[in-house]
Amino acid sequence: MLLVKICGITHQEDVLILLKYPVWALGFIQVEKSPRYVNPETAKKLISMLPTRIQSVGVLQDHSFQEVEKIRDYCGFSMVQLHGREDPGFCTRLEKGVIRAFRLGKEWDFNQMRDYQSVVDYFLFDTFVPGKSEGTGQTFPWELLRGTEHIACPFLIDGGLSPDNISNLSQHHHSFWD
Repeated sequence: MLLVKICGITHQEDVLILLKYPVWALGFIQVEKSPRYVNPETAKKLISMLPTRIQSVGVLQDHSFQEVEKIRDYCGFSMVQLHGREDPGFCTRLEKGVIRAFRLGKEWDFNQMRDYQSVVDYFLFDTFVPGKSEGTGQTFPWELLRGTEHIACPFLIDGGLSPDNISNLSQHHHSFWD
């Protein structure tokens, strides 16, 4: 099943448009240096507009455990998506609703994820760009997904997806298990 998660929601108009589509989750950036940052008060207001079929995701990076809990509880996020140096123990303490992001590049090794498999709900694969620690809107070489057949945890793909290339990703994805 294809799950669609759209990140960077900042305005009520964004939510109202997306409610018309089969969106699985909406992401609200809680990293202040991001151009798509939305403060917790606004995120909470926007989340209150969501039907129960849509997951709300707080996107965080290198926050303390206490900050993540406080933001998650205040905003009412269904899940948190971690993009920083959060280790498996950090994820374990959150207990549920955790998406752990990994940036894939030429030197990627899926063994880096081994200790996370039992403590997160989803992995998210994004594009590695030197000097960038957040979403870039760029695709990564989808051939890097070879090896995902050993991953027990469901995963999401991020970075530069569009109606024009999503069918190409689907073809790559299926070929890895054939």
